[in-house]
Amino acid sequence: MKHSIKNAIGGKQNFSLVELQEKTGMGLSDLLPCVEQMVLNGEATLSVSINAESCYVHRSRYECLYADFMDLVSVHFTDSRNVDFYASRLCISRNHLYSVVKQICGKTPAVLIKEKVIGEIKYRLCCTQESIKEIAYGLNFPNLSFFGRYFKDETGVSPSTYRAIHSKMRNER
Repeated sequence: MKHSIKNAIGGKQNFSLVELQEKTGMGLSDLLPCVEQMVLNGEATLSVSINAESCYVHRSRYECLYADFMDLVSVHFTDSRNVDFYASRLCISRNHLYSVVKQICGKTPAVLIKEKVIGEIKYRLCCTQESIKEIAYGLNFPNLSFFGRYFKDETGVSPSTYRAIHSKMRNER
């Protein structure tokens, strides 16, 4: 996948995610983890442009809590998938965290955590040579069986099938 992203970028210095989606044919859920890893590896830099009309001068307490929650998830999703962990770190109750997150984005904290974990698994399956066992233990799953069920429940396919499908797609490009 990373190779197809690099091909799509070519020598161009600046590109939007929309352009990258169109050129690679990848969805955001597959594209973003790859771009994130390229940035972390120093292979690309990320620049964010925000339209002035979309900026908020003042954020509500709920918006601040939501942003803090998402920051914590970005840092700790490999360590903890437990909503109570995040509520504790934010010094609020689990129920309050649920109500804040649900009001701001319409999803539950557990769903957001799961989306982050699944995105990371997809990235590692597609863009690294790590074995499935290494991925499972690297993301603190207790065993391969639980890891496989967790992934299959969300994607409908096993980790090995997902890797095979995306490997085949990568080879066809």
